[in-house]
Amino acid sequence: MQFIRRLFGMTDEVGEEKSKRDSKQLNDRVYESFESDSSDRYFDTLTRMQQAIQSNEFDEAAKLVRLNMECIPTWITETRRQFGSFVIPSIPALQQGGTILAVVGDEEGLRRMQELIERSPELIKWADNVQQHRIDIRLVEKILEGVGKNPGCLQTEVKGLIGESDGRRVARLISYLERARKIVRIKKGRTYQIAIVGAIDVPKQPARESIGPHRKVRSSINVQEIDLANLSYVPLPHSPTKWEESARVRERDNLASPADYFEVRDTNWKIESITSIPMSERPDPAFRQVHPYDSGILMIDDLAKAEGLGNIEAAALRYDRSGCMVAKVGMRHGTYRVGVHPLGRGMIAMSRDCVIHIYDDQLGLVLETGITDAPEVLALRKRFDIPDKQLKNHLRCVALSEGSESYLYTGVDEAWCVGLDGKGLWGAKLPLKEGWSRVTTPSQNFHTSSEVENALSVMGLTLPIDSEEVKQRYRSLAKQWHPDLNPGLHQAQEKMKSINLAAETLTSIEASTLPQYAGVTFEQELDASEFEVDGHRFSMTMTMSIGEIHAVDWIYAACFAAKSDSVYLAGYSGRVVKVDENGEGLTAYDIGNVPRRIIDTGDYLYLLTDTRLYILRDDKLVALKDTFSAGDLVVAQTGFGLLENKRFRWFREDGQYLGEVVSRHPIRRVYSVNDRMIVETRQHRAIIQGAQRFWE
Repeated sequence: MQFIRRLFGMTDEVGEEKSKRDSKQLNDRVYESFESDSSDRYFDTLTRMQQAIQSNEFDEAAKLVRLNMECIPTWITETRRQFGSFVIPSIPALQQGGTILAVVGDEEGLRRMQELIERSPELIKWADNVQQHRIDIRLVEKILEGVGKNPGCLQTEVKGLIGESDGRRVARLISYLERARKIVRIKKGRTYQIAIVGAIDVPKQPARESIGPHRKVRSSINVQEIDLANLSYVPLPHSPTKWEESARVRERDNLASPADYFEVRDTNWKIESITSIPMSERPDPAFRQVHPYDSGILMIDDLAKAEGLGNIEAAALRYDRSGCMVAKVGMRHGTYRVGVHPLGRGMIAMSRDCVIHIYDDQLGLVLETGITDAPEVLALRKRFDIPDKQLKNHLRCVALSEGSESYLYTGVDEAWCVGLDGKGLWGAKLPLKEGWSRVTTPSQNFHTSSEVENALSVMGLTLPIDSEEVKQRYRSLAKQWHPDLNPGLHQAQEKMKSINLAAETLTSIEASTLPQYAGVTFEQELDASEFEVDGHRFSMTMTMSIGEIHAVDWIYAACFAAKSDSVYLAGYSGRVVKVDENGEGLTAYDIGNVPRRIIDTGDYLYLLTDTRLYILRDDKLVALKDTFSAGDLVVAQTGFGLLENKRFRWFREDGQYLGEVVSRHPIRRVYSVNDRMIVETRQHRAIIQGAQRFWE
């Protein structure tokens, strides 16, 4: 209330007390300004340090680690003053920064880090990190010495050469030393040969072939924003996140270990036999990703560790419905993103360098196409100012239609569908996350072509232009001519008026909202309240403003439907939107959490989150299953299974529970042969009688 009174000039403080208060406020502002400068220096050096590490410029990164450490004491003081305590979960300079100092051999930097810890009680929990960094600097010396004496040794041999038992830590330091260009690694089967840079001849990697787009038309796919207000809306009980009551449910759902390698429960199924799997039949552990689908099981080696396939970026193998291997191939592109239609055949993947590659049921290459320069991707990159190295992080999903005639991929909040023949079919865009709105106001004025030409002249632009160019130019001119930045300069005010008018002419955005358009463009109302002070009523609204990339609903899951060309797009908000073969919205399902798997069989729709499985038919909720053990979904003709780490539960299509198999060790494969269910771990196989057939 005192603040409100002062704000509206309603205080009656006078004389000495007011003078003391004003003096204290001035001192506080000076002190806060000093601290703010220190905080700015801390975050500035932190950002530059992380950028240098990402660019593998370790000598520069080490200098910035030191500079960042100098800012930490004042940053601690400021944080305690502002928030009453210093509860910070991560200080990168004391964690990854210490590793960088060890790798470059900066003994003095680590000594300063130790002193900083000793004189700052708030940093005591990082003492073990610093101690480990001081051990690492000796390990780095031993690694370089051991490898120098044994050029071409295998990475798996290094820990023995230096007498260190922690192989994982040695491998981590070797990775950093390679990035620091002190050692070189050469692929050798599942491991690497290692040598000091220049010690041995390193075979040159063949130049990577540039893969261009296969699109026939080089214009952008027309993208339509989905209007949720015009869709059929299906609200469902919201799925809790992993951390919401999950511990309680896991405790209740904790599995008792079976007496034997396998055990059946809650059913009259019988274990016919349990046998050891011959070495020749055991799945290669390099193939760690498992994808059940219509013709069997697809397994993917995303780290290219499979042997006997040559110089590859990834590998895949396929088993048929009866568990027999059908194909095993190496891939020349990585599998950073993977899409497998649960009722289709073949697979689609995207590499880290954004090449989409598609395979048939025999794992034969059908298509490879680069999407970095696809028109819609170029537009997305411009919209969000996405750097080259970060593009793969913004392209979240790839999916293949049931008949493999078309595929889709997504970027941030947009999805684009393309025919296998190269024709762009449709584009769709999810609406903003709930609660966010654009703060710019459309202008009601109309302008002649001569006024547009004059506006271009004022802004220093020429046709053709787009909204992003106008935004960037407006920002630049506003920084140069804004009256607040040019006190006493009369022409600044007039110049800013003409800049505002020109920008309004070129964007049709009301001049009063141009500052928001130029910077923050989306806001959300957090709280609104009314109150009375000395007979005066006031209203107060609290809002949060953010950039567009944080307000949009990122697409985190996508899948084609069965028996149609409809597509499901799931946003991070927990909304799953179904669109038709033209990208027009049909239905919105609200489950409150993004699904990991979406499967439409034509009769039933399954939505699987980290904690819950929804089963729907004709948009009606048929059943709901808790899945707190991070299970996956196996869909067949006669029902579906939930495959968890050490348990496989089988259900009818409508969710009726039929029984389960529990294993002592993690389950690798489950399949059905005639009237037998086969469940396998890495080393053992169980043949089970009485279970329902997967396939008719």
